Amino acid sequence: MEPSTFAQQNAERMMESANFGLTWTREFAEQTLNQSKAALDGFLKASNKIAKTFENQSSAIREQASVFTEKALSNSVDFGQKLLRAKEPDELMRLQTEFMAQQAQILAEQTKELGQKIQSATQTAYNTLTDAARKTEQSITRTDQTLKRQRSEA
Repeated sequence: MEPSTFAQQNAERMMESANFGLTWTREFAEQTLNQSKAALDGFLKASNKIAKTFENQSSAIREQASVFTEKALSNSVDFGQKLLRAKEPDELMRLQTEFMAQQAQILAEQTKELGQKIQSATQTAYNTLTDAARKTEQSITRTDQTLKRQRSEA
């Protein structure tokens, strides 16, 4: 074998190796970028859904707080009116006891309902994140399969 033919073959092999390395690096970078894009898309969708859920929940909580505030104020006004009509000291004590019991009941109802709404919002957020993670994983798997299929066809 002639030295120039040997050198030419070595140069061709080096070029093939370099091209293979570049192709592999490009495919790896593309796959990584596609996976990152799928993960980011899933995260953004989940974030938007959670934000909307919390927005709806906070609106419901505000409405509920208004209802309970109205109940508490109404109870206070009723107590004041009854107090003005009281004629005996023992009637004052009974009215005070009834007022405090009603206020405690209103507070207990509010605490229970707000707790349920917060629990519901938290569960919805958890479900949204779990669903987004599952969809992102599926998207990444599909991307991997597509790239593997493209490589095998090439």
